[in-house]
Amino acid sequence: MAVFALLLMLSPAPVVVEGDVYIEREIHTASQLAPWCRDEAEARVVASGGEPYQWRASYHDRGKLLVVEGKLRVDGEDIGVRCRIARGARERYATIEFTGES
Repeated sequence: MAVFALLLMLSPAPVVVEGDVYIEREIHTASQLAPWCRDEAEARVVASGGEPYQWRASYHDRGKLLVVEGKLRVDGEDIGVRCRIARGARERYATIEFTGES
């Protein structure tokens, strides 16, 4: 059992155990934040009835702050997206902001 727990702690990706336990990943680089940002932006657009496509983004570090600035094409318009998180924080602490047309 201890080996199994150790493997879960070392796993870099989310893990589902016995169907109902979710273990979050920690985000240490801006490149790890980029896929989260895209997935979260697309999910929110779909939930509001839009159809997202054509994602593009750039990302960078500002000290301990990781930043992704992207654009998502939604129903023929570009919508700006900005995601941020502190280096090493769990993904639940990431923030997303829609900045309107860009």
